[in-house]
Amino acid sequence: MLLNFLNELVRWHAITVCWPLYALVYKTKFYYEDEKTKENKRIKGGALIVSNHISGLDYIVTVYKYFGRKIYVITLEDIFQKSGFMRWSMDVIGAIRADRDIKRLRFMDESVKILKNGKLLQIYPESDTMRSGEVQDFKPTYIPIALRSGVPIVPLVVDGQYSLFKRTHAIVGKSIYLSDYCKSADPSRDEIQQLNEMVRNKVLELQAELERRKAKKKRRS
Repeated sequence: MLLNFLNELVRWHAITVCWPLYALVYKTKFYYEDEKTKENKRIKGGALIVSNHISGLDYIVTVYKYFGRKIYVITLEDIFQKSGFMRWSMDVIGAIRADRDIKRLRFMDESVKILKNGKLLQIYPESDTMRSGEVQDFKPTYIPIALRSGVPIVPLVVDGQYSLFKRTHAIVGKSIYLSDYCKSADPSRDEIQQLNEMVRNKVLELQAELERRKAKKKRRS
């Protein structure tokens, strides 16, 4: 209990101290799939944020986008094994250790518990960074997590323009409730894959829409 309290103090201190640097380097411009309602500008209750992955800095965009809420994140076990400092850092931010071994998927139970408690959890289904920006195949483990927890999926796409002389852009999609597409309590592998492709296609659509809106803004300026 004391360790968790101290970790939270460290996390809040880091977020507060790093805010000026974030504002200077990221300068993030957010768009929304539905600009009229700006759905998911704020998220109430639990939600699974599904994002493309360009850099390790992507997570920071989400942290400051939903400032005030702790963003748990599913992270490959390799990151925890880099050093003792890295393990401690992952504990501070609320990272959930995911093993590549499909036989050891305890992280899924932990993820469901977090979401059912009304918290925010982020996952990068590509499982690796792609600096080219091209969205790779999604690993489908997040699908059972969303179905079991009953929370919506919130798709989020970033362009990865992290530089002092560039502006980062991101777009937030409308909520996806998988229960609208799958009524089975125990979906088959094919059903899971179909849902996975649907979510990935939405991310691809949002990525294209983000580029379209950036180009439109550039023409106006």
